[in-house]
Amino acid sequence: MSARIKGVLRRIQPSIDATKITSGGIELNEVPHQVTAGGRDLKLTPMEFSLLKLMMSHPGRVFTRNELVSRIQVYDYEGCDPTIDTHVKNLRKRLANMLPDQDIISSVYGMGYKYQA
Repeated sequence: MSARIKGVLRRIQPSIDATKITSGGIELNEVPHQVTAGGRDLKLTPMEFSLLKLMMSHPGRVFTRNELVSRIQVYDYEGCDPTIDTHVKNLRKRLANMLPDQDIISSVYGMGYKYQA
């Protein structure tokens, strides 16, 4: 392999690694749209995947429902949409099945949700 090809591959590699987030026994790989928890594959809906990616990118930060929806940019609405609660509930349930001894996503009373590894 030529030095030029090696140089290009070396410059490309960090951008591939930047699409992977690992925290608290969960590994989220954006490129193949894959999540593993406790070493096992975790099947998520696109909304659940987007929620988890956003929260894992900012551990400890509290997100309101409106922030979650606007950051994910799935809905075009005004006000608070209760369906985000359902998506978070389903995500929490899936994570609890894989990592039963950890409370990964917690509710902050009167504020919203936060990811904590």
